[in-house]
Amino acid sequence: MCSINSSPGHIEQMDKEPLVLGYWKIRGLAEPIRLLLQHLGVNYKEVLYGAEGAEDWFKVKYTLGLDFPNIPYLFDSSFKLTESTAILRYICHKYDAKLLGETVQEMAYVDMLTGMLGDINNFKGRICYEADPAKIPPHILPSLKGKVKDLAKVLEKKKYLLGDKLSYVDFLCMEYLECINDLIEPVFTTYPSLKKHFDTMMSLPNVKKYKTSERFTKDPLSYNGNMARLGGAPLKK
Repeated sequence: MCSINSSPGHIEQMDKEPLVLGYWKIRGLAEPIRLLLQHLGVNYKEVLYGAEGAEDWFKVKYTLGLDFPNIPYLFDSSFKLTESTAILRYICHKYDAKLLGETVQEMAYVDMLTGMLGDINNFKGRICYEADPAKIPPHILPSLKGKVKDLAKVLEKKKYLLGDKLSYVDFLCMEYLECINDLIEPVFTTYPSLKKHFDTMMSLPNVKKYKTSERFTKDPLSYNGNMARLGGAPLKK
């Protein structure tokens, strides 16, 4: 287990102490949360598990005061939260509620996108973590391709998934599609609208600063755990 400070420090922080984000020492479910925190300039630090094996998490799993012990987790002083979507939504509620959508319709659309992107992530995970490709159910890859195609069509005439408005689902989209592009299918080549969205996200100043930092260039985290067939080792770009 190790702890690192990941605050970009570009704005005055409203909190007296940093948030604490706990997760495996990989990108995984925590990376969209990191991207959101970086974009918002939130002061936070990380506790990364797995450097000495999974046991360093299981040793403390039931000692941290979590109602539903799991990772990723977020500590905000004495408030403790698990489940990645709940963490993303909490950060938005606290620091910029507009990222949840501003109207009832926008919020519902963001909820729909959260579910759809969750499907993409689940299909991606089945492909990456199955040790024997022959055992991947035959519907998984076509289902993934179909969802990605739908997403590309939606983004053809949009800057962000909510049109001209950034929302937290854009960070999910950025991470999941980059992973698929790097490990499974060259979706950024096949669908220019997906590459355009990724480039738009990369143009956000704090995201660009983070994505070009030593976290990615010197000691990059792998997309997945080391038991994955795809993405279990860091990719250096």
